[in-house]
Amino acid sequence: MRRTSTAMKRFGVLGTVLAMTLALGACSQGSASGGGGGDSGTVSLNGDRADFADGFALASDELEELTGYGLDARDVPSTENYQQIVRSSLKTNSTTDIVKWWNGYRLQELARSGGLADLSDEWDKAVEEGWVNPDTRDSFAYDDKVYGLPIYKSYWVIFYSKQVFADAGITPPTTWAEFESNNDKLKAAGVTPLFATQEAGWTAFIWFAEILSKLDPEFYQQLMDGEAKYTDPTAREAMEIWSDMYAKGWFTAPDTAWDTEPALFAAGTVAQVPMGTWRNGTFAESMDESEYGAYLLPTVEEGVTPSVVVESGVISMAEKAPNPEATRDVMANWLNPQVQQPWVDEIKDTSANPEVSTEDPVLSSVLDQVQEGEPVELVRYWEAGPPALIEGGVQFLGAFMANPTPENIDPTLEKLQQLADTEWANWKADAQ
Repeated sequence: MRRTSTAMKRFGVLGTVLAMTLALGACSQGSASGGGGGDSGTVSLNGDRADFADGFALASDELEELTGYGLDARDVPSTENYQQIVRSSLKTNSTTDIVKWWNGYRLQELARSGGLADLSDEWDKAVEEGWVNPDTRDSFAYDDKVYGLPIYKSYWVIFYSKQVFADAGITPPTTWAEFESNNDKLKAAGVTPLFATQEAGWTAFIWFAEILSKLDPEFYQQLMDGEAKYTDPTAREAMEIWSDMYAKGWFTAPDTAWDTEPALFAAGTVAQVPMGTWRNGTFAESMDESEYGAYLLPTVEEGVTPSVVVESGVISMAEKAPNPEATRDVMANWLNPQVQQPWVDEIKDTSANPEVSTEDPVLSSVLDQVQEGEPVELVRYWEAGPPALIEGGVQFLGAFMANPTPENIDPTLEKLQQLADTEWANWKADAQ
């Protein structure tokens, strides 16, 4: 857990109680907020990020001022357990009013179940107020209805240690050739150039997605849409680049624990970390903001359209929300700058509301790079395809990381494509 404040302790206890209660299917149904708990003056929210507790507390204060209702936020420590709890509880009267989720196909999967409320009116209000980019609507919608509002906007970047870079005599790269040269110099200096791990499961997609998106962003999108194949030449080229990076010794061991990443980065043992800007808050816990920076990974070849992977978690309203009217008031004001400013200042990420700025030097630098380079924004791999395909796919990518040889490229891609054929067929069949 990031913080030890009273608010954090309070939310941690509530999260533990909620997880145990929902897992046992024993939530009571008699209070004003039903199985979600809380009272008539609060709207219950369930999530899987303990490090958001203080941010939710600040947002709650502003929401209460605007609507008369605060947030009763809870946390389930395990993301896997959390997903199971949400999927099961949304079908009952034991759900919380609001759930934190993911956008893209993961949100569509939940919307298909009938457990989420239509938030199209709340979205339209946000668009009318200028609080959200209307072009992003599809990422939060299913069957032409909006089912979630963005909780943050994270750009996927390469965090780097300024001291390690200075000691090696290098600067953030602007070309792929400079990126490769930097990694060689870092390796020669006795520093592991890049963090990578398959230990956390989902993390196995990171480098595949980063390389592929910088090799050909149009192909990346086609692959995510099921219009291209993992066995196509472009995907194979991405795997060849990844394999070669392993051969050069640029990565941490594939079984490196993901939760050691911040300590390795702070110690200068690892020079660079690929991650969404939501990781900025964790790094700020152990490093001064002047000690590290972030850059957008350059394209593999000149002339390729620049791109950046973007992640946006969501908050959604349960169809069976215990406090529906209060919940809609809260959802309608979630993207209000009065709420968003203290929220993103606390979590140290950027807001989906273009009116909300940041004074964080690392985030400001990222936003400046985005504004200057105008990269195509791509949905993160984790949310960009049917969940069963993505979750199965990261297992194959993780296995490749344990054996990243040229000989293992084709077998891995063939397994991925076989899985893609099956899961795309299942996804389309379920839609009928």
